[in-house]
Amino acid sequence: MGAIGRLDARVSASPVAAAWRRRASWSGYTAALRLQRCEIDEIDVFSQLTGVPIAGRPPLATHGRPFDGYDGWLQSLGRSTTHHWREALPFSFDEPDSWGEAPALLRALTLLDIWSREDATAKVWLGFPHLLAGMGLTGTPLPCLVIGDASLRTLYGPRERHLKRLLKAVRSSAAEGLDRLERLEAWRTEFAAALAQERRAGLLRKLGQFALSQPIISARLVADAFDITLSGAGKLLARAASRRLVVEVSGRASWRLYVTPDVAIALGMLPPPRGRPLSPPPRTEELDAVLSEFDREMDAIDLLLERKAPARTG
Repeated sequence: MGAIGRLDARVSASPVAAAWRRRASWSGYTAALRLQRCEIDEIDVFSQLTGVPIAGRPPLATHGRPFDGYDGWLQSLGRSTTHHWREALPFSFDEPDSWGEAPALLRALTLLDIWSREDATAKVWLGFPHLLAGMGLTGTPLPCLVIGDASLRTLYGPRERHLKRLLKAVRSSAAEGLDRLERLEAWRTEFAAALAQERRAGLLRKLGQFALSQPIISARLVADAFDITLSGAGKLLARAASRRLVVEVSGRASWRLYVTPDVAIALGMLPPPRGRPLSPPPRTEELDAVLSEFDREMDAIDLLLERKAPARTG
């Protein structure tokens, strides 16, 4: 509960909560597919859902249509629930006598256990973040908290070892989600510091806002989004890469792909930083002004995206 509480508190106050939630949805959806016995890595889920092939990755072979449920699930995230948690359960549930005395997280895991035997699809795993929010353990569904154990569906008898595994999975997922949020917030501050030092930031400011919602970028995407030439888009991305604001991951001289450093680390494209973390840029009036404008424009972008149905970009 301590790990969940720390993550929930940070997400609720973070200026990059919407961007983090979308990034966390890729790891959560990967976990759900793995619990359905689908051998897949997060980088492949990321490539599939963004519609951008990743260099060096073999074609993804899956059975059925495993990604059809992603858009609806993503749309349901980030909303405060006003319904009782019982309304989300596809089965009837009679509370035992000791129900009110049990810790809240233990109650949620008990419902996950029962739910997993009532539903053989990925909906049970994807529904756990919503269950936590419905029971008041989090303010909104946190997509990184997709956890479970496929053996629950066939297990009979004592569940002590499985409970311990699930608790460790919750703690690990919450800690990893917090690490990713901190990296994203640090990138936002570093980007704003770089803008504050630029005499003529130009489209570099718009590129930072664009990268929050679309962390994998090509010259074609930038050219279409900003209505500029391919050559100008390539120069803009090279300028950002020279300041380590984005990282080139395609390994080719033309038609390059760039990602934000937080995503590159999460997907294993870059090694995680080691040693003592770098000190954040000193706060100045210029930096505060850039951050304020950055957040104001991102709020407008988030509002625009909320009015549209979620769609995979590419």
